[in-house]
Amino acid sequence: MLKLERHKFIEDQLLENGSIIVSALSQELNVTEETIRRDLEELEKQKKLKRVHGGAYLPKEYDKEVPIRIRENIYKTEKEKIANKAMEFIQSNDTIMLDSSTTAYEIAVKIKESKIKVTIITNSLKISQLAENSSKIKLICTGGVLRRSSDSFVGYTATNSLSQFFADKAFVSCSTLCLTHGVTDNSSIEGALRQIMLKNANKTYLIVDYTKFDTPSLFKIADLSEIENIITDKNLDKETNQSLADQNINLIIADS
Repeated sequence: MLKLERHKFIEDQLLENGSIIVSALSQELNVTEETIRRDLEELEKQKKLKRVHGGAYLPKEYDKEVPIRIRENIYKTEKEKIANKAMEFIQSNDTIMLDSSTTAYEIAVKIKESKIKVTIITNSLKISQLAENSSKIKLICTGGVLRRSSDSFVGYTATNSLSQFFADKAFVSCSTLCLTHGVTDNSSIEGALRQIMLKNANKTYLIVDYTKFDTPSLFKIADLSEIENIITDKNLDKETNQSLADQNINLIIADS
């Protein structure tokens, strides 16, 4: 297939699905992943897509979040490490809040595999579906408007429902964590739900892989001083470690 034909195919797939995965395109078009990455680089220069690790997507004007179809296929090892570490802080009969992040989903997978008895409160469609067939998990779903880019329930119904519940622990992710601006998110409607989870839990855990320590995103979820614990997959630089320590934030490294 000629380059122009590949580009047309990629654009058609993006229009139909909103996002594409490099490995899947490579197999479908019978070319190397490097060829696909070069194609995506050229199309990004033409402002026809936004590249991310492992794929690309069509960004929306007011929603910069990477679609879940891409997020669930990247940094899998890092997310599994964080989920395994998070399990050390979950006990039988806990009530926990899990957001719609792919890292929270990995925690839900570990909970189901462990057969531990817990109550999960979530706005995630994927976590709800996962918990549906588990006799050990009591599921409370917020309901609301389905946001397909994240397979999550959002909007007034979701926030109003969530605000009525309290939990022993909340495991919440974000788009980025910035030392000067705090915990931020690309989506205000997702961020609003994460704010409630952090407020309505006795213990809070921010679950972020090393790539999330970056410049601030659009919407502020919380100041760093409001965060009790951060679980990440690898040790951070000295400046970040010291800044977190100065704010009495417990940094938990999944590798340790």
